[in-house]
Amino acid sequence: MNLKLDRFIESYDGEEFDVTIVGGGITGATLAYECASRGYSVALVEKKDFGGATSAATGKLIHGGLRYLKQFEIGLVREALKERRILSNIAPNLVYPYPMVLPKPGLIARIGLFVYDLLSFDSRWTWDESKQIPNHKYLKRKELLEKNLGDFDDAAYFYDAICLSPERLTLSFLKSAVAYGAKISNYTVVEDLLWKGNAVVGIRVRDALTNAESEIRSKVTINASGPWTHHILSKSPKTEQPLPKKRSEGIYIITKKLTNLMTLYVGDKGHFSFAPWRGHSMIGPTEKSYFGNVEDWKLTRESILEFIDYINETSHIKEKLSIDDVIFAYGGLRPLIESSDDTYSASRRSELYDHARDGVEGLITAAGGKYTTSRNFAESIFKRIKKKLTKKATGNISAKQYLYASQIPNVEIFIQGAIKQNKDFSEKTIDYLVRHYGLQYEMILELAKKTKTLSAVLNPDGEILAEVVYVIRYEMAKSLSDIFLRRTGLGTLGILSDEIMKAIIDVAAAEWKWSEETKRKETETIYKILKLPV
Repeated sequence: MNLKLDRFIESYDGEEFDVTIVGGGITGATLAYECASRGYSVALVEKKDFGGATSAATGKLIHGGLRYLKQFEIGLVREALKERRILSNIAPNLVYPYPMVLPKPGLIARIGLFVYDLLSFDSRWTWDESKQIPNHKYLKRKELLEKNLGDFDDAAYFYDAICLSPERLTLSFLKSAVAYGAKISNYTVVEDLLWKGNAVVGIRVRDALTNAESEIRSKVTINASGPWTHHILSKSPKTEQPLPKKRSEGIYIITKKLTNLMTLYVGDKGHFSFAPWRGHSMIGPTEKSYFGNVEDWKLTRESILEFIDYINETSHIKEKLSIDDVIFAYGGLRPLIESSDDTYSASRRSELYDHARDGVEGLITAAGGKYTTSRNFAESIFKRIKKKLTKKATGNISAKQYLYASQIPNVEIFIQGAIKQNKDFSEKTIDYLVRHYGLQYEMILELAKKTKTLSAVLNPDGEILAEVVYVIRYEMAKSLSDIFLRRTGLGTLGILSDEIMKAIIDVAAAEWKWSEETKRKETETIYKILKLPV
C-alpha cells in the first residue's frame, strides 16, 4: 500500500466536481470519503492543515455521550454508541475499548449507565472479538483497591472507546477518499464563493503556499469549516448570517501520570477526566464561553491556571496540581448549534442547513460534527447532496469495509507477527507504527532500512526518524507543526530534548530543501507552539 497524497491545487486544470468541500477536519474528511466512495467526484480544501483547529481539540475518546442522557438526547446517544462500534470495526488499529471509573455515582448517574447499556445493545457485534464492550459494574472500596482502580468508597466501572490519534483517523478517512478518486489540498484558503444568479457554483481559492488563485467549480458546495462556518457565509450578503455571540473553548493539559485508568469527575462547571496517556495523564476538557473572533483565539496561561484551580477543587486528588506539573497543553473552539447560557449543557447534535431555504441553491452548511458521529453525519449530508444531483450513486460502503490501510482483522495477533518479522526494530517501535499507520508501517520500516540514520528512536513510545520522511513524502506534511502535531506523536508531550528536536528538524529541512532562514523561522515557530504560554 503506497498511496501518496498530493495537493491537487498545485496542478489544478479547471476540472468541475460534483461536490466541493470546504474544511479538512473530521466532518469534511468523512464526507469526502462518503461522496467519493459512492461515485461522486470530490474536491476538498482546507485553509491550514487537515485535522487541526476544532478537530485537534479532543480528548481522544470515541464515546456514546453518557452525559447527553441528562438532556434526554436519547437519539444522539444511540447514534453515537452505534458509531463507536462501527469505528472500532473499520479502523481497528486506531480505536480500542477503554475502561474508566466514575467515583461515587449518584442515582441519576446509575440510571444513566443502565440506559447506556441498553442503548449499546449492539456493542458485541464487532468484527474483532477483542473490540467488544461489556456492561458497566459497581465496585466497592475493597474491590477498587484490589484491582488498583482508585481509592474511592464506591465507583462505577464501565467502558467507552479511545482513538490513539484522532488526527490519524482524519487522515485515514482522507486517504480512503483519495483511494476512491477524491482530490484534496491543505493550505488552500477560500477567498470567495462563486455565483451564477442565486446559485453557488463553486469557490475561489488562494494557495497559501504560493498565493496563486484558482476557481473551483462544482454542482454542490459544502461548508464544513467548523468555527469558521459564518466566516465562509459572510463572503456574500446572500448567505451572511449573524455571527454567533459565543463559542465553547475546550482545553486539555498533559501532566505526570496521576491515575492508572481514566477517572471521571463532575463539578459545577462541567465534567473532566484524568486519562492515562503515553505514560502521562491527559486532563480535560474545559467548558468555557469564548466571545471573540475565531482567528484571535489562542491558548492562554490564564485558562490553564483557571483549569488547574478547578481540578484541585473538584477532583480531590491527594497532591494539588500546579502549573509546574504541566508539560504540554492544547485546545480549541467548538462551534455550538444553539444559543445557551451554559456551554456544557448546549446540545452537541450535528446540524445540516440547506441554503435553498433562503433561495440559495448549491450550498449546504454542515456544523457541529463530532469524531464519534462524523461518519453517520456524512451519510446524512450525502442524502441531501444526492437529492440535488441527477447522477446515480453507488451503494453505501463506509460502515462495511475497513478504512485505507486498516485491513487488520486482529490487531494484537498482527503486531506479534510484525514483531517477529522485524527483529531489527524494537517491539515498541513496531507496536507504535502498526497502531498508528496500519499496513503502511512497512513503508516506514523500508525507509529506515535504506537509510540507517532514519531508524533512530526518538521517544519512549518507539517513534523513529523515518516517520518524518514518510509523512513529508506521502502525507502532505508542509510544516514542522504538521509533523509534530498532526502526523506523528512527536509533539504531543511537549518539547523533546534539543538533540532530538535538532535531528527531526534537520531531516525535515533537508527533505523540503529549506534555506537556512526558512529553517530558522520554522524552528522558532515549533518551539513556540510546543512551549506553554507565558
